[in-house]
Amino acid sequence: MDKIFFIGLAIGLTSRIIMLNLDQEQYPTQPNMLLSQLVLAFVASSLGALLVPALIERSYTSITFLSLAAEQFRQVRANRRNTLQNLEDLQLVTRGNSFIEEIARTYEVRNYMCIITSCLTVGMFYLIKAELNMAETSNLILSSASGLILAFLLKKVLRRQSIGDIADVVPAEISFVNGSIMKIGELQGITNIGLEVDRERYLNKGIGIEIIPKDKNYTNAGILFDPGQRQAIMYNLYSRLGLYREFNEPAFVPLPRRNPQNESIMVAYIPMEKDLDKVIEAVKSCPILASAKGKNLSLKNYTIGKKGSA
Repeated sequence: MDKIFFIGLAIGLTSRIIMLNLDQEQYPTQPNMLLSQLVLAFVASSLGALLVPALIERSYTSITFLSLAAEQFRQVRANRRNTLQNLEDLQLVTRGNSFIEEIARTYEVRNYMCIITSCLTVGMFYLIKAELNMAETSNLILSSASGLILAFLLKKVLRRQSIGDIADVVPAEISFVNGSIMKIGELQGITNIGLEVDRERYLNKGIGIEIIPKDKNYTNAGILFDPGQRQAIMYNLYSRLGLYREFNEPAFVPLPRRNPQNESIMVAYIPMEKDLDKVIEAVKSCPILASAKGKNLSLKNYTIGKKGSA
């Protein structure tokens, strides 16, 4: 019992450590709070490792501890949400409520993953012991392997799609018409930049990009139309590449605009370092928010720019 408990605990912690790198990739600059995350993973893994022996001993009150743990993890989600919302006013580009909720939900789910992997590891140990009567060392190896396999499967399942999966990102020229009206590619009327010095900054340091739904698909376009998803893309750019502006320079806040010609999104952005490849990669790596999915499903058999079935 002691060996399999500690192995189940270790597998649960390992599953959380595996996900830490993925979290940092999908939610850059998110305060990792490594110690806090590992402590919560330890608690969750301990509960998962103790659950199977408790049920075998018919100690059904152990379910009460699971409910208490679930409540605690929901509180962690609420605390994370409140922390990020309190930081919004300090950001040059805000995350937006949809992105904040996505981050908070993600960190809650990670704790449940620890419970599942540690519980499976211990459960496999007792199952193999009862059915196959295998040597303890071999049993420990098999149960540990099953837990690790589940951890990597969960990592694959929980990995979110990114903008690069549903859209192509291409460069677009920034220009000005009628003196001060910004134009990106073929779309004009983005915003009015009154000061000449501000227009010069856009022309010299700015990068224009166009985010085009793949396969001319309205479902993909619906994701890009979502205001929360657009704001997440802007924050992903900011968190990875910075933004060349001060708090009192509203002219340089990135404004994603819809191009009705092909349902793409046009953006003018001024990174700290003018590097087109990095800007495109930052846009493509932005995770797709759950709240942005499910838009325009009734048009899934239609293609953009063409009436009738695809």
